[in-house]
Amino acid sequence: MDSLVEKLSGLWPRSGLLASQFARALLARAALLAVVAPALAWGRSPMEAFAVVALAAVCIVVGDRYLARTRPRMRERARDGLVVSLLVAGSVHLTWLHSLVAPGVSPFVLPLPVAAMVATMLVGPPAGMFVAAASVGAGVLQGVLAGPAVFAALLTDVAAIASMSSLKDRARLVTGTSTVIAVMAVAAAASAALSGEQVNRVVSEMGLGAVGGVVTVVAALGLLAVFEALFGVTSDVRLLELANPSAPLMRRLMLEAPGTYTHAILTGNLAEAAAQAIGADPLLARVGAYYHDVGKLVRPAFFVENQTGCANPHANTSPSLSALIITAHVREGAALAEQHHLPPEVVDIIRQHHGTSVVAYFYQKAAASGDPVVEADFRYSGELPSSREAAIVMLADAAEAAVRAMTKPTPPRIEECVRRVVESKLADHQLDRADLTFADMERIVEVYTRMLSGLYHPRIEYPSMMHERGCHAGTRDEPSRS
Repeated sequence: MDSLVEKLSGLWPRSGLLASQFARALLARAALLAVVAPALAWGRSPMEAFAVVALAAVCIVVGDRYLARTRPRMRERARDGLVVSLLVAGSVHLTWLHSLVAPGVSPFVLPLPVAAMVATMLVGPPAGMFVAAASVGAGVLQGVLAGPAVFAALLTDVAAIASMSSLKDRARLVTGTSTVIAVMAVAAAASAALSGEQVNRVVSEMGLGAVGGVVTVVAALGLLAVFEALFGVTSDVRLLELANPSAPLMRRLMLEAPGTYTHAILTGNLAEAAAQAIGADPLLARVGAYYHDVGKLVRPAFFVENQTGCANPHANTSPSLSALIITAHVREGAALAEQHHLPPEVVDIIRQHHGTSVVAYFYQKAAASGDPVVEADFRYSGELPSSREAAIVMLADAAEAAVRAMTKPTPPRIEECVRRVVESKLADHQLDRADLTFADMERIVEVYTRMLSGLYHPRIEYPSMMHERGCHAGTRDEPSRS
């Protein structure tokens, strides 16, 4: 399903003056300025109104340039720019309404850091810092924040950004939201104390700050879901939901294709560790790996990891038909992911995790028959990995499967196998679009070798105890040493 940004882009003129990139950017900036200007200029003299609108215009231009540097891809910049613009506009109007309706009420009862929190979770900490600065600046210009409250508001914004910038597990989400509530309560109390308020007022401000913190957390999580649905942005919170084993597709994999599920979990562990090693997104890599083979749910018995205790259906099919069935799981997986509204980043990993690789087993089987073979008939028709996370999943998928097929895995042999996988993908031009350096690939090989060596290490064969126990019957409860 297309996001709001994609639908609006489809309505935009494809030719003429408005089709240029400059015209789009200019209209977007003008629209944001038109939205925030009335709130900022309300009740001011013409000179003051002009000055405050000029400041807002400068802020918008600076923010646009800043976003252009941090989000070089045009599609992301358009989407993220709209998200940031809406959050800034909402924050400006929130403080404006507070100045009109309840000017004497503590500003800390408001969800002050909500815009910065949502910007951090959707776009990233740099965008969160810009939104925080714009929001606090709007509060100062409208007279809602003054004196120690300005520093306290900035402190709550920074705490919210720091708490929401790395949600790699649910524990961090709980800790982060609790931190926001605690910091808002302390900041509100400190602001009141520094302003010379009495003790009872300070305690009251602390309570209002805690209430504001709870409202902030609830509002942030609610807005997060709305923005994700409207703009097709994927947050860490959404990825954590998908990583849960009780998620619908994960549960189906567990019950209908247990071998694929086990492979997906192992691939996810490898991908997450590799992403951490090279500075990619570990959570996206892990979740993408969990779902990369979800298309095998359509025909699980045709994949070797799910054939325990049953006949191999490929024994009765031609190599070309088998290759067609195997390669179809990428297309079917992407369709299944879209039906379940998985994030676009995860769907991209599903489409790209095999690239245009050759289904080597059935290609070699067809070649051995002596009949003419067209290599293109045995290649996946997917897309080449276009992100580091997709490339990591491709290499983890191939490396785990190759090492699992080894008869006597030892650390040197495992390293040789992993290097062979990486070199074959490079030689086949599967990593041409991925932003991986040779240093990144070397670190990936080291991580995969270490983890796979720990997983598939040689094991001793345990002897049967039944015969030995028969020879020493009656000595079970009589230790030789006291």
